[in-house]
Amino acid sequence: MSSSKTNPGRTNQKLYFAKLQQDLLVQVLAEQRFDTEAKALSCREAVIFHLHGAYLAFQQELCSFYKLPLHLDSSEALRLAMAAKGQVSPEVTLLQQWEADPASWLAQMEQAHAEQLRASAAVVVQPEPEDEEAQLEIAAGASRLLSGISIVHTDVDLPLSEPDLARLSLWHQALTQAIREFRREMMEW
Repeated sequence: MSSSKTNPGRTNQKLYFAKLQQDLLVQVLAEQRFDTEAKALSCREAVIFHLHGAYLAFQQELCSFYKLPLHLDSSEALRLAMAAKGQVSPEVTLLQQWEADPASWLAQMEQAHAEQLRASAAVVVQPEPEDEEAQLEIAAGASRLLSGISIVHTDVDLPLSEPDLARLSLWHQALTQAIREFRREMMEW
C-alpha cells in the first residue's frame, strides 16, 4: 500500500477507542464515587471525539478510493471535489442526506461534537455539599488535586442517563454498520 493511501485501520482504531471509552463510561457510572461526574463526562466526551474521528477517517478512506486530495475534511468538500472530476459517490450522497436530517444519528452525533467545541454553550457547575464540614473537606481535597478546575457541562451533556448511554451506543453501532456497508459496496465496485 502506498503512503498516499489512507489506512482503514485508522477508522477501525477510532471506532475501537470509542467503544473502549463507552465501556469505561458504563463502569464509571456504576462506581458512584466523588469524582464520578467528572470521569463520566470525560468518557462521554472521548466517545464523541473518537466517533467523530472515525467519521473523518472514513471520509479520508473515501478520498483515497476516489483518488481525491487527502486533505478534504467534510462530505461537502468531497462532493465538490468529485463534482469537479465529473464523479458522484453514493456514499457521500447518503452521508450528506444523514447530515442534513436533524433526526438522523449522524446529524445528532455531529451536533454533539460541535457542542463540545463551543465553549459559549458551557455552564460551569460547582458542587455544593449540604453541610459546612463537607464543604471544607471537599475544598481542601479539590485544591490539592484539581487546583481550581471546575466541571463544565454543555447542553448535550445533561443528563448522563440510560437514554444518553443508549444514544452513544446507537451512534457507534450506526457508524460502524454504515462504514462496513460502504466498504463492502466499494470493494464490489
